[in-house]
Amino acid sequence: MVDHDNSLSVLGRRAYLKGASVAALGGLAGCTGGGDGGSGGGDGTEGGEGSSYDKVFATAETLENDYWSAFAEGYGTAADAWGLEHDIQANDADTSNMLSQFDSAVRGGADSVVGTASDDSGVPSLADAAGGEGVPFVEMWAMGKWYTPLDAGEHFVQYNIPEPVRTGGLTARILFEAMGGEGNFVHVTGMQGTVGANGRNMGVEEAMKDYPDVERLGDPLPGDWNRQKSRESMQSFVSRFGDEIDGVYAQNDTEAQGVLTVCQEHDLNVPIVGYDGTQETAKEIQNQPEDGSRIVATFTAHPAWQAGWAIAKTYDWHNGWRPDTPERMMFTGGSLVVNDPSKWKDTLDHDRFVKPQTYLDSVFGSGDPPYDWKKMSVVESGEDAFDPQNKLVPIRKSDFFQLLWTEENKPNGYSLPDEYDDSDAFDEVEQTYADRWSDPYA
Repeated sequence: MVDHDNSLSVLGRRAYLKGASVAALGGLAGCTGGGDGGSGGGDGTEGGEGSSYDKVFATAETLENDYWSAFAEGYGTAADAWGLEHDIQANDADTSNMLSQFDSAVRGGADSVVGTASDDSGVPSLADAAGGEGVPFVEMWAMGKWYTPLDAGEHFVQYNIPEPVRTGGLTARILFEAMGGEGNFVHVTGMQGTVGANGRNMGVEEAMKDYPDVERLGDPLPGDWNRQKSRESMQSFVSRFGDEIDGVYAQNDTEAQGVLTVCQEHDLNVPIVGYDGTQETAKEIQNQPEDGSRIVATFTAHPAWQAGWAIAKTYDWHNGWRPDTPERMMFTGGSLVVNDPSKWKDTLDHDRFVKPQTYLDSVFGSGDPPYDWKKMSVVESGEDAFDPQNKLVPIRKSDFFQLLWTEENKPNGYSLPDEYDDSDAFDEVEQTYADRWSDPYA
């Protein structure tokens, strides 16, 4: 295991600036519950007494689409529920920009950082910066190669992501079914160098094995998560393949929207799938024509939930709770937004489907997101009563391929922490979360 600045033994200079209330956390790990400080840490403090948590900072790749707008809404609503000041900034996929924003946020009083780093390689930089300042950090989506929260230190509270390979394969399977199980598709990829994009690429490859009569035309072209780049790539596909195209796999909804406009301009009447669950895409799914260019499905990780869950966990951390090793890297649940959920429940190995209108009302309606933020907290609700309100499953060694960790790309001299060999501990945490969560969209 790599020692990143001995973060386990260093609280960080910011903690000392918080005065006696932070000092009351004592030796940090000594305040925790059973094991290495997991859910048993619910006894740390009660009702937030003694908490030094006043302000949270969030970082995101962009704030220019519905996905991150929904994240920002959940982030603000959850922070308000905890009485926290909050700030969110776009890092524009630039690590230097991200670290500069973080430094400014901490100097401005931020007590935690949540969100997604600039890219996979930016995660260790942000984790080390958080550790140096003694503030807890929750990361989603991006993740460094062979880099675990245990390597970073206890300030790296949790990494979470929907299963990138499996969920990427789910939308591919819906596309192939919409194509009638045969024909040709083109593939617009996401931002390369991220777990989400590369994992979805692998999911497409896995799905293709089950559909021998489906072929991909040409090599995938980049969309980089944005509409204009996706339009350019789709224009290239149309110029090259024209009417040979029977479907389009886009790796997020912004890309799907860009692809859709090109298909409409060229009267290319094909199904398209996306990923993220933006408002615009859900409406396109709901109103899709019988024929013609159409978006038929998207997967959503419920961004408002992601934000609120991260705040709940950093709140717990500030109140003495420490997660067990299996809780520190977890796959999260999500929903497939489709017009006919009953059709897909018998076809796909997935547990959550939602109609577009139900999804739009719940996520983009006039009310707040449908979550009880404080029920997510072990400290507030107790070890036996907290409710994540989403599926969470520990990421095991056998799952590392979904993070694109292979023996070939393991750094020389790196040794995985021994805790990842304790299958009983992973089984226990998986069962606890399975027992605890309820579905607010059910």
